[in-house]
Amino acid sequence: MNEYHDLDPASFFSEVAGSYQPAILRDFVRHWPVVQRATHSPEALCEYLLGFASGVEVDAVMTPPAERGRLFYKPDMDGFNFVRNKVPLARVIEQLARYSQFAEPPAVAVQSALVDDCLPGFAAHNVAPALPPSVRPRLWLGNTITTPAHFDESYNLACVVSGKRRFTLFPPEQVDNLYIGPLDFAPTPTPISMVNFSAPDYERHPRFREAMQHALVADLRPGDALYIPTLWWHHVQSNGILNMMVNYWWKNEQPAADAGTTFDALVATLKAMKHQPPEVRAAWGTIFQHYVFDPAQDPAAHLPEHKQGVLRKARP
Repeated sequence: MNEYHDLDPASFFSEVAGSYQPAILRDFVRHWPVVQRATHSPEALCEYLLGFASGVEVDAVMTPPAERGRLFYKPDMDGFNFVRNKVPLARVIEQLARYSQFAEPPAVAVQSALVDDCLPGFAAHNVAPALPPSVRPRLWLGNTITTPAHFDESYNLACVVSGKRRFTLFPPEQVDNLYIGPLDFAPTPTPISMVNFSAPDYERHPRFREAMQHALVADLRPGDALYIPTLWWHHVQSNGILNMMVNYWWKNEQPAADAGTTFDALVATLKAMKHQPPEVRAAWGTIFQHYVFDPAQDPAAHLPEHKQGVLRKARP
């Protein structure tokens, strides 16, 4: 994996985000006051966060100790192995402090909380280099917890504040080898890999060996950041009594005002196609390739511009 030390923020989009490859940015946010507090002690970090806390409730998840922090399904897949609550951030910090004394604590985590809501003023003191002000930060705070491999529809800059985080990344084409779970029922906004990375069952998931041949691993410490291109699969392990990450999601394209998400389009296509015979699905595959996926041609080039309709390309 590409690794940068002391990257000039002005070069981020040209050297890093322009390559469609993940990259580790060592010490990219080491100057943040919150990172300085975190490297001093967990107590100093908590005190710093509580100084900004608004009392707004955040989404928090909790798994029982037996799950060892892995967010997943129940054995029968009729539900998830965690509970989700809305609580003030101060309550989560209190729980984490209490559970830090347990030999086998429950896993607790705040996930994807808007920093502007739960920690107003924090972002003004801890500014992400390179990103425009319109890209707003999100908070991830917890103890030892694992989020199975999944993808985001946005580009991602993940900045580690405290604790240790290991990201295991796979290019999009490894989807066949990751044994993806249900598209319409997942513990994350997008579907997850069914493989237990800590103890893979190769009899049940034999192609996972091939996926690991293409895996990229990033071990991050406080002050480091990781750039993850859109649609790259990433498995996240957070270890320790207090882990904190701030991340930023953004999209480079401007979809039509009436467009849904691309993931919604995938689900809609599956619903429309799953009962069609193989020859019809193959025919539609050819049509999709022509209109959507072939970069070598413009399917509307032979039409007058004012009659190209939805085929019309975006123009400056």
